[in-house]
Amino acid sequence: MDILILLLLLLTLYGAKVSVAGHDDYISRGQTDAIKGVFAIIILFSHMRGYLPEPGSHDRIYYGVLDGIGQLMVVMFMLYSGYGVMESLKRDRRKYVSTFLTHRLLKVWIMFAVAVGIFFLLDLALGMNYEPRQYFWCWIGWESIGNSNWFVFDILVLYLLTYFVLIVADRLELDLKPCAIGVFIAVILFDLFLRSAGKESYWYDTIVAYPVGMLYSLYKRQIEAQVRGWRWAVWFIASAGLFALILYISRSELLQSSGALKMVNHLLFISSSSFFAVALVLLTMKLKLDNKALRWLGVNAFAIYVLQRLSMIICTRFELNENALVFSAIVIPSTLLIAAIFTAATNRLNSFLIKK
Repeated sequence: MDILILLLLLLTLYGAKVSVAGHDDYISRGQTDAIKGVFAIIILFSHMRGYLPEPGSHDRIYYGVLDGIGQLMVVMFMLYSGYGVMESLKRDRRKYVSTFLTHRLLKVWIMFAVAVGIFFLLDLALGMNYEPRQYFWCWIGWESIGNSNWFVFDILVLYLLTYFVLIVADRLELDLKPCAIGVFIAVILFDLFLRSAGKESYWYDTIVAYPVGMLYSLYKRQIEAQVRGWRWAVWFIASAGLFALILYISRSELLQSSGALKMVNHLLFISSSSFFAVALVLLTMKLKLDNKALRWLGVNAFAIYVLQRLSMIICTRFELNENALVFSAIVIPSTLLIAAIFTAATNRLNSFLIKK
């Protein structure tokens, strides 16, 4: 399995361009798609290992990389989503708010609902049964019927919270800075709700990156002015260093031993993930991933996420997961093919159902 990490590294670096002066389009749609493409494959690799037998001697790098990245693999999706929302608000706030529920929230839910429907049919075909509550709540991602779900639930709620904050802000005639602060507070409350509901930590330990992305959009010019020239290296080293240090502290056994210390650990991880996101954004100022394959993966990242378990479940049913290489050779290309078809089909469906 180590070969998969090597192939991903080669794909990531293929066509990459380094510029000391920096790239002006470092956070453009094309570049964020490329970054999301890298992490979409890492997420696919991460979920694959849950269906594989115990790792062997040729899997150390594969498991080491996935364990090292951990939940950080979804941080950039959260940050770029918040950034994209704020950029749209800056262009045309009134129009964007009026279409937010349909063009953001409903669009995502329709795609997710189609994916859940596919898993429902797969469950019937394979004779897989879940509890009634799972079949009820699976349509919003609160429960799963075999599909990946928590990320979509979080995104739907984050969009809903953003919409409510924007409506209140419009009535109070507030500008976008109080909106971003309001979303940040709402996300903290959402974090507490998920914790009290007993959800696993991965449901809530990266959602703060969403309002951080909004704040980055608001203060983008000021930030870029601060990191020009030699100061870029200072900011990058500081961000990367703080990320590594705080993450190391948060993973200590002591901070995972009791309830109170677990909260400290959670706060530390949130801080480390934010520094990770900042360090990566700074890195992309100098390193441009100019790769059509990565951009394609980024465009299809949502489909890859929600559909990745289809082929994994089928392969496991036929015991093809006993051999990691055979499993990978089937799961990876089939998932990408299904994702491409799904993205094209749901884009047409959304165009038909949602008026521009």
